[in-house]
Amino acid sequence: MRRLISAIILFFGFSIGNVISASPLDQRADSAYTAGDFSLATSLYEKELKESGSSATLYYNLGNCYYRLGKMAKAVIAYERSLRLDPAKASAKANLDFVNSKLVDKKGYEGSFISRTFSDITALMSANAWGWLSLILFCLIVAATALYLFSGNVRLRKTGFFGGGIICILFIFSIVFAFNARNMMTAKNKGVVSVPSSILSTSPRHPQNRTEEAMLLHEGARVTILDSVASPTDSLKTMWYDVAFDNDHRAWINSADVEIILSLIHI
Repeated sequence: MRRLISAIILFFGFSIGNVISASPLDQRADSAYTAGDFSLATSLYEKELKESGSSATLYYNLGNCYYRLGKMAKAVIAYERSLRLDPAKASAKANLDFVNSKLVDKKGYEGSFISRTFSDITALMSANAWGWLSLILFCLIVAATALYLFSGNVRLRKTGFFGGGIICILFIFSIVFAFNARNMMTAKNKGVVSVPSSILSTSPRHPQNRTEEAMLLHEGARVTILDSVASPTDSLKTMWYDVAFDNDHRAWINSADVEIILSLIHI
C-alpha cells in the first residue's frame, strides 16, 4: 500500500511543485512537462537553477523529469538535493522512496540505531526551522526566569523554575539539532553512483583480478565517502573514493563513477 501511495504521488506530484512556479522559465518548463517533453523541461529547470539559485521545488520538479527520462541516478540526486533544502518536503521524500525501491542495490543498515534515530529527528525540519525553534525556546526561558525571579506567587515561581528547566533542556536539544541539520545540508561526503554499474575494488586502483573485486554497485546507489586518494598506479592520477554502502559493505570506487550530492547546491 505504501508503495502504491508513493507511485500515485510520483505520478501527480508535479502539480504540487508547480503551484509556486512563477518565473517565465518555470512556466515554460511546466508546460513542457505537461506536454510530455521531459527533455525540454529538464533543460529549462536546469537553466532556472543556474539563473535563480537552488530551490527545493526546482530540484523536486527536476527529479520528476529525470525519472520520466529513465535517469534514475540523476533523479535520486535531485530528490536528495530537494530534501537537503527542505527536509519536510513530503512529496520529494515519497518520490525518493519510490525511486529507491526501483534500484537494483538494496541497502542494509547504515550507522547505529541511535545515530539513525538522531538523523531521523533532525530531518523533521530544516536548519532554519530548528534555529527559529531555538529562538522561541530561548524567549520562553527568559520569560520563565522572569516569572521565577519577580513573581510573588509561590506556584508561579515553581512553574517558572521547573518549566524553565524543562524548556532549557529542549533548547539545548534544538541547538544540537539545528547544527546537525546544517551539517547534513552541507555534507560533502554523500554521493550517488552515476554510471550504469561500477566494480568496486579492495584497493584504490582498477581491480587487477577477480580477487580484488569487492562488489558491484549500480546506478542510483547512495554511498558515504570516507576517504579519497589519487591512485599512484594510474598515469592520470585517478581519484579513488573509499566508500561505505552500508554497515557491511565498504570498498574503493573510481571518483568518475560517483556524483556528489552537494555539488550543485548554492548556500
